[in-house]
Amino acid sequence: MVSSVLLLASIPVLLLGCGLAIGLRSNATRAAAAIVSQAVASLLVLLAVVPVLTSGQALEVLWPWPAPIDRIAFRVDGLGAFFLAWSLPMTLLGTVYAVGYLRPYFVAGRNGGPHFALLNMTSVAFVLIYSAQNALVFLLAWEIAAVAAWLLVIWDYRSQKIRFAGFNYLVSTHVGLFVLVAAFMLLHSKTGSMDFADFGVFLGGDPPSLGTIYLLLGLAFALKSAFFPFHTWLPRAHAAAPAHVSALMSGVIHKAGLFGFLRFCLLGPTPQEWLGWSVLVFGAASAGFGVLYTAVQRDLKRLLGYSSTENVGIAAMAFGVGLLGWSWHQPILVVLGFGGGLLHVLGHALFKCALFYAAGTIQRATHAVDLERLGGLARRLPRTAVFFALAGLSMAALPPLGGFLGEFLIYAGLLSGAAPSREADVVLVGAAAGLAFVGAVGALSVVRAFGLAFLGTPRDAGLANLQHTAHDAEYDGSWAMSLPMAAHTAAIVAIGVWPDLALMIVQPALDLFSRHGGSGVAAGASAAGAASAAGAAGAAAAATVDTLAAQLGPVTWACRALALSLAVVLALTWRRRALSRRSVTWGCGYTAATARMQYTGSSFSAQLSSLFRPVLPVMTREHLPSEPFPQHASHLATHHVDAVERRIYEVLGQGEEFVQDTSDRIPEQPRFAFAAGLIAVVVVALIALGEGL
Repeated sequence: MVSSVLLLASIPVLLLGCGLAIGLRSNATRAAAAIVSQAVASLLVLLAVVPVLTSGQALEVLWPWPAPIDRIAFRVDGLGAFFLAWSLPMTLLGTVYAVGYLRPYFVAGRNGGPHFALLNMTSVAFVLIYSAQNALVFLLAWEIAAVAAWLLVIWDYRSQKIRFAGFNYLVSTHVGLFVLVAAFMLLHSKTGSMDFADFGVFLGGDPPSLGTIYLLLGLAFALKSAFFPFHTWLPRAHAAAPAHVSALMSGVIHKAGLFGFLRFCLLGPTPQEWLGWSVLVFGAASAGFGVLYTAVQRDLKRLLGYSSTENVGIAAMAFGVGLLGWSWHQPILVVLGFGGGLLHVLGHALFKCALFYAAGTIQRATHAVDLERLGGLARRLPRTAVFFALAGLSMAALPPLGGFLGEFLIYAGLLSGAAPSREADVVLVGAAAGLAFVGAVGALSVVRAFGLAFLGTPRDAGLANLQHTAHDAEYDGSWAMSLPMAAHTAAIVAIGVWPDLALMIVQPALDLFSRHGGSGVAAGASAAGAASAAGAAGAAAAATVDTLAAQLGPVTWACRALALSLAVVLALTWRRRALSRRSVTWGCGYTAATARMQYTGSSFSAQLSSLFRPVLPVMTREHLPSEPFPQHASHLATHHVDAVERRIYEVLGQGEEFVQDTSDRIPEQPRFAFAAGLIAVVVVALIALGEGL
């Protein structure tokens, strides 16, 4: 009872902070109100969910409510506790970062109150989404998160580009909302209720409409999490939004779609095999497409945005393995699939926030995020370079960092050989090969981004000539911008060398999936009754710790040894550099290096883009010399446009032309008008007949 009171008390605390952020007079007090209220709310939520994480027993409370809701059930089980444990603290860190990032706007007299209030409303939405068991409340929270994120994206609304990116996001997220409403309306028509518990009873009976419901839910959640091919809003929104908003959208807000998918998987029956294969293939397509576009982007924030599509695809591949384990009654696949997926979700939230914060620091110090202009920032922004490097290595899933653990378990599931047939094992091995390709291209993307931004010299003469020494130190050493990066980076390193910290958060959620799979195993193995099924479910849940420990044990010690070795090498290198004398060396008559002699972003990934030219269309802007002694400056610029977005606009353009042509022909050609009217009457009649039937 105390835990439920603490959880629900976080909502009025956040709303109070929201009101103070709007009502107070100075930006300093507005920021303080938002930060303090979020800190208190995060503490209350953690106090509420820690007992769930330690005991595995769900937190439940029921509120009577007037019609049409009747009652609101709040329930936090292991899955909700997993998401709540890090969503609110990460939002708090994002709010702290906003204090430093938005300071130029505050100095210019901009009112930051609404912005901080929207960050508080985002936290309110998280509490409701991860705990409410009523579809109407869930939809309300879903809409609060969507509208708040849209208003946060268009902070710099005077730019037409930013307004368009915000509009694109708003339309896409509401298309997903309409699809989700359709799914809930279908469930309500079958159950007469809006409670998830009643939805679960209906779905558990394996109704004929189960496939349609899963299709609608999957489409809605895929739009929310920016899966391919529903990702087109994501790179535009991330490129336009403030850095902390991009970080929260990618690391925290988008995860609501994955949560919704997992929640309804737990409500439904033992899934059929087709669902697992569909999720696996869909995730592989998202991961492949996302990583290819990550490797060729020149805008650093767009690069990180496409990386989010890649990483949610990897998580979906893991969940596909877990669903196949359910359908095949293979507990090892359930544990490795869902365990690897949840660890990857946590790792992605940590390293992606750190990377966006680093990109924001670069943008504030240089006023640019174009990799074709940047270079040499490791000397100007040394702390940011370290944070970016560690977070980037984690994104590449390299040990001994946190991003490695989840992908290791996914590989273990794909290569476990637990499939019931040789053909299925071959497909899973093929999926592992595809995941390896994604990892290799992801490593290329990280090396490319870090090398172009932090190594060498600036590629833009304007950036090279700027004297920003004090300016860089101001942003690189700003506590408000450095603290969130340091916290996320420390967490990445901590869970990499001590995965028990992550397993403690993941374990209760994984127990839910193991019980679901365990009950499926019991039912499939014998008909000994409910007691036998419950015993098998409990045994499956108890085995999750041993299974993950067996998989991660040797790897954990190897990661610790590697981390210790790297720390010793770095310490010795730093000591040697501190004691060494520095002087100018003989350059063999060559001392005038220029930025033109460095690799550009396009040349770095040219071979990869040429191999995948059909899915990586290139837009070229050039003015090449045509005379022996050119009198005018020449230039060549390439940009990889999104193939899906480009095709969407082509179809919309063709549709507009068709409608315009049709509307022009109707008044001029009576026969055409008569035919069009006849077709319309026939279509309406068929629809009416279908409704009657």
